[in-house]
Amino acid sequence: MIRYKVRRAIEEVMEEEKFPKISFDVADPPSDKFGDYSSNVALKLSSLKGNQSPSSIAKEFIPKLKKKIQVSDIDFANPGFINFYLEPKLIQNNTQKIIELGDDFGSIDINKGKRARVEYVSANPTGPLHIGNARGGPIGDSLANVFSATGYKVTREYYDNNIGSQVDSFVDSLQKIISGKAKEGQYTGTYYKELAQRFRDVERDKLKVKVIKKLFSEIIKDLKDMGIEFDEIYHESDLQSSKDTEKIVDFLKSKKLTKERDKATWFAPDDGFIKNKEAVLVRSNGTYTYFADDIAYHKKKFESRADLIVNVLGSNHHGHVPRIYAAIKALGYDSNMYKVIMYQYVRVKKGKDIVKMSKRLGNYITAREVLYEVGKDAFRFFLLMFSPNTHMDFDLGLAKKKSEANPVYYVQYAHARCFNLLKNAEKEGFRYDKSSKADLTLLSEKLELSLAKKIQKLPEVVEDISETLSVHQLTTYVTEVADLLHKYYERYRVIGEEKEIMKARLSLILATKITLSNTLRLIGVSAPEKM
Repeated sequence: MIRYKVRRAIEEVMEEEKFPKISFDVADPPSDKFGDYSSNVALKLSSLKGNQSPSSIAKEFIPKLKKKIQVSDIDFANPGFINFYLEPKLIQNNTQKIIELGDDFGSIDINKGKRARVEYVSANPTGPLHIGNARGGPIGDSLANVFSATGYKVTREYYDNNIGSQVDSFVDSLQKIISGKAKEGQYTGTYYKELAQRFRDVERDKLKVKVIKKLFSEIIKDLKDMGIEFDEIYHESDLQSSKDTEKIVDFLKSKKLTKERDKATWFAPDDGFIKNKEAVLVRSNGTYTYFADDIAYHKKKFESRADLIVNVLGSNHHGHVPRIYAAIKALGYDSNMYKVIMYQYVRVKKGKDIVKMSKRLGNYITAREVLYEVGKDAFRFFLLMFSPNTHMDFDLGLAKKKSEANPVYYVQYAHARCFNLLKNAEKEGFRYDKSSKADLTLLSEKLELSLAKKIQKLPEVVEDISETLSVHQLTTYVTEVADLLHKYYERYRVIGEEKEIMKARLSLILATKITLSNTLRLIGVSAPEKM
């Protein structure tokens, strides 16, 4: 990664000049006029030392930095940024490296030997998977792909909430529908009437197990059709039957982290973690709560010796998360290893109208309905286009369009264009693969260099996402690559150009195709050869 070389050059100068070790950023500047990379190291050191201005520190750094990295220039900009302008030769050489790496381009080994666990979706089996819960699927699955690309051994997990008050309420509603005693309530609509009809001959004491198991299998099938599969699936009922929940409650009692009130057992640490947010572990009737089971489940996660544990949860868990953090610390684990992504729910649009409910369900839109209309690729790409903490509208009409107005079509079309150019080159007698060599110094046009610089940033995007968990950056990045490719295609001729220039440009096209394909693979979206 070029950014790594810039960072390392700065660190070497700091060591030579005996500056203290500090954290600093090397980032993309807001505009090309500030170079290819920009660092705030001078600003950080100035605030630490006090007697030196950022500009005076930069004056010490810049001559030494120029000797350590291929740059055409390095300058200083207020209030304290050192800007790096890369030599075209460095960019050109890295384009060849993309071709040589092929499918491995974008993978880095910064987390080699480490383990990560990612839990996502984990919907209650009280009906079909709805579009709101489904948003967590592409987020978690793509994040797991990114973690794998950085060297983590990743476990993808699903937690099946197959017991509890919601499940009991749902089954009770079905029994009332079957017996003809149903009233307006949470579980209404054609779907639930049809479901009750399917299970009307099941014995009452077996209804709960059978219907929950069936709905769970349908949720897993929907996820599989989205390209999502899991390494481990935990059923909440197993935590209780194996006594894991009982053991965890007894442990918390022994550590004096509980109290008895209203005949119930409450989790009640007195260290301020969840001040005024005590939570019930055992109800007054002696049954365990979802929270108690979840503590037991998280204990299993930490016992797996994972280095990073990530939960992708809907925003309705906002009150649950700080309690889990407190429980993790109470169990003696490092809560810094535990990360949570909270995603907001999704509205579905048809044209300008918001689709408020399903005709069969009566209260929400299923993931299956949307998936059926738009297909797996658009489904995943659209749900990844926005930051998880923002509400989003899923535009069915746009997702179905076969035009450049559709973001996923626009990106896939860029890949197909690259493939088409390379196939046409074969007809002209030029076959391009890893062994192909070209004089890449001929890539000198501004747009060529911009495209070459952009595609080389994929490993940096992967590294950033592995740290920030902002997986929506993948769709932003791949759209930017596609945009530059389309502009390049429309402005410059490749096939039929002078031989050496054509070879250089075909190398750029091949490197771009590899970048698009590898990024789409991280998203879980296909990279078609024809559109």
